[in-house]
Amino acid sequence: MKPAIGISFDGFATLADSLVIAREAAAAGASSLWMAEHLGYRDSLGSCMAFALNTERVRIVPTAISPFLRNPVPLAMAMATLAEAAPGRVAIAIGVGNPLFLAEAGITMEKPLTANRDYLLALRQLWSGDPVNMPDALLHRLAGARMMFTPPQPIPIYLAPMKEQNLRLAGRMADGVVLSAGLSAQYARHSLELVSRGAQETGRDPATVRRAAYVFFMASDKDPRAAFERSRRKLAFVLRNRYLDDAIAHSGITIDQEAVIAAIARRDIEGAARLVPDEAVAAFTVSGTRADCARQLDSYFAAGVEEVVLLLVGEADERGESLDVIREFRAENVES
Repeated sequence: MKPAIGISFDGFATLADSLVIAREAAAAGASSLWMAEHLGYRDSLGSCMAFALNTERVRIVPTAISPFLRNPVPLAMAMATLAEAAPGRVAIAIGVGNPLFLAEAGITMEKPLTANRDYLLALRQLWSGDPVNMPDALLHRLAGARMMFTPPQPIPIYLAPMKEQNLRLAGRMADGVVLSAGLSAQYARHSLELVSRGAQETGRDPATVRRAAYVFFMASDKDPRAAFERSRRKLAFVLRNRYLDDAIAHSGITIDQEAVIAAIARRDIEGAARLVPDEAVAAFTVSGTRADCARQLDSYFAAGVEEVVLLLVGEADERGESLDVIREFRAENVES
C-alpha cells in the first residue's frame, strides 16, 4: 500500500464548518475522512453521511464506534446505508471508547477485549444477510437478527486499540488498525509490532492488516510556536484517556495524567493544557514549520504506518499551510 494521508474530525466544529474542511482536504489530495464519536460532540454517523454526499473520491470512516454505546444491528443498518451512498469508499473503526465519558453516561466498561471481538464478529455476520445468533455475547446477545439488505461491497473493519491485547486482536481479526492520537512515532512502531504478533498467532500475513494512525497536526511557517501551542490544547483532550498510560510511560516524559483527566472532567481544557509539558507536545504531535512537519510525518511512515490520519489543528484561516503539506505529499508520493 502506498503511503497516504487522511483527515480526522473530533466533532468540536459545526457540521457546516466540517464540510468545508472535508471539501478542502479532498481537493488537497487527502485519501480519507474519519469522524470521531466523542460523547457530547457531533454525531459520527450523521456527519459521515454528509461527507459521503458532499465528496466523490475519499474514503469515509466513522470512528471509533463503541460496542458499549451502539447495538450492532442498527449500526450494521446505518453502515450499509452509508455504503449505498458511497459505494466502495466506506470503512468503520470500532473501539471501546473513553472510560471517563462512558462513566458520565452511566456505562461501566468491562471486558473490553471480549466486547470488541463480539462486535467485530456481529457486524461481519450481519452484513452477510444471514440470521445471526450470538447467545453468549458479552453485551449484545443476538437471537436471529438479520439484515434485509447488504452493503454493495464489503465494509472493512478497523480496530482502534490502545492496550496490548486489543492490538493483538486487531492483528488476529480486523481488516485494519488505527492507532490513537497522542502516540510518538516510536510508540506507534511498538504498537504495530504487537499487531503483527497477533496476526502471526493465527498464521495471518501481517502485511494484510491495514495500518493507520491519528496524529495532531498543524504546520505554520508564519508562526510555528502558535502551531505548537494549539497542538498542546488538543493533546490535553486526548490525554484524558487513561488507556494512554502505557504510551506516556514508554516515552519517559512526566505527565500528571490524573490531573489532566480531572481537568477534562470539569471541561477545563485550558487548565488541562497547562499540565502538558513542551516535550510531550514535541513527541506526541506534529507541529511547527512545514519542513519540520514533513520530517515528523516521515517518522510515522518509517515506523510502519501506511496512512497517517491528521487531526488538523487551528482555525479556518490557519489550516492553509497544513493543507499545503498534504498537497506536497501527494505530489511527491502518490502521483509519482
